[in-house]
Amino acid sequence: MPRAPILVDLSPSLRVAGAPARYQSVWMLARIWLAATRDRETLSAATLRTRFTDAADVRMIVSRAFADFARWEVAVGWGSDAGANTASLRANHRSRGPFWMTPATARRLRFMLDGKPLGPAGLARWLGQAPGEKADTPRDSEDGLQYAMRDMAFWRHLTQAMRGAQDGFAGTLDHGVAESFRAAQRTAADDFQLALSLLKESLAWRRSDRLDRSRAALRRFQRIVVSGGVNAALPTFAAMAHVVRAWEHYARADLDAAQRELARLTDDAELRPVVRYNPRVRFETLNLDALVHKSRALRPGEDPSAPPRQQAARQAMESFSGALQAAYEADSVDAVQHAAANLGWSLWLFWQYRLVDAARAMAAGDVQRQAMRWLGLSEWICDRFGVGGGSAWNAIFLLRVARGHLAEDASASLKAFRAQQPLTVAAAIDALRPFHAPFAPAKGFVRWSSVAAFALEEHDTGRVRYNALQLANLLLEAAWYLTHEQGASAQAYEAVERLSRQLGALRASERGFFHAGIKGLPPELRAAATLRSPSP
Repeated sequence: MPRAPILVDLSPSLRVAGAPARYQSVWMLARIWLAATRDRETLSAATLRTRFTDAADVRMIVSRAFADFARWEVAVGWGSDAGANTASLRANHRSRGPFWMTPATARRLRFMLDGKPLGPAGLARWLGQAPGEKADTPRDSEDGLQYAMRDMAFWRHLTQAMRGAQDGFAGTLDHGVAESFRAAQRTAADDFQLALSLLKESLAWRRSDRLDRSRAALRRFQRIVVSGGVNAALPTFAAMAHVVRAWEHYARADLDAAQRELARLTDDAELRPVVRYNPRVRFETLNLDALVHKSRALRPGEDPSAPPRQQAARQAMESFSGALQAAYEADSVDAVQHAAANLGWSLWLFWQYRLVDAARAMAAGDVQRQAMRWLGLSEWICDRFGVGGGSAWNAIFLLRVARGHLAEDASASLKAFRAQQPLTVAAAIDALRPFHAPFAPAKGFVRWSSVAAFALEEHDTGRVRYNALQLANLLLEAAWYLTHEQGASAQAYEAVERLSRQLGALRASERGFFHAGIKGLPPELRAAATLRSPSP
């Protein structure tokens, strides 16, 4: 004789067989039922973990759920053998899943909402288009209507988080931006939304140099991708996961690992079309590929004329150019300003080190002005469209390019140092036309030391917050230009001493550049730096 059906009421009170029930247990039961009846598959533990990301211990959720299942007399199994007798299964490692139920058990469950029975489609909507929905499952007009009628809290929180990260807050106002991302994840109605918010969060923390948070978000994102819960969007998400992992390797200076990760992306038959036809993914891939080759080209201690370094520089320029085109194709002004800044700065660096135009067919002034035009385009976009906030890199690069091609013996004495002739502010602004609007006297564009001073004041007063590396670069430029313009003045000494203190906040791998920069200052300033500088 068939056993009596079990009624699961999904109305806000949540009741199973007439008794109040825990949300997590009901969710898990409904999700296992949907996997068994509609998808003919098991429910992975990864799907459960990604749904209850805020839970301190998912094992406790599983333990309570199975206690509830036993009380409701619903036989749910776990493990790889979906045909096993549930009574014989051992509870150790139960939380590892996967979870399943037999067709006979599934037939006993009756799901209701507001007095109306729910089939697989209705239950999927209650679960928020739960994981396991097939990419080619047709969606009727009611599905679209239900989607449009969802609460919009997720989109509000995600938009706030993205805006905060874009404005440069991610690295400084951690709590506000992090809370917006957490709120988006708490209100996500399906795995697509959850994965989207985690991907955006990982990218935001990576851009603000918070690799610990970037990795944490990426790990959670990968659980969803592996579980297959994002379906039709999986190729794009999987491609971006490769990019984010490659960024992590690049940030650790593991260039080989970063390049291998990008190679996996472009060698994958399924993901290769994503890179080709999705301009945003193509931008991210080419931009990172260019940065990897740039690092190879500028690797210290090697002969600049070595063919591998020159080839790496050429590849970097090609990839930056491709990234710029992809950014415009994607209608992303933020991506455009990144690509333009990278093109301008790399052009000048590579030319200085004879990695491009080794025969010096181009005049130094022509290359210098063209590099500044690219930087000017980037800053103009930031100013006009309100992107790239909280970053000092354009100002830093402009100050450094304005120094020009410097004499090797300039650090021998204060007189020799001050005899150098950087590009004047007036000449630079003229070269920046038609992108000269952001370079106003009110922002310090009267003399170069004022440009650095203005940026430092913005940081010191709390209007923006630069990370340790940007702050060190600004202090180096301030020290250089104050010394050039004023000599061994109190302001110049103060900038050098502050730079020396700042070096302690940098990674050991970052300090070498600044030690070399300080060595390029006159003897008086080098002595002031030595008194306070941490060990390399």
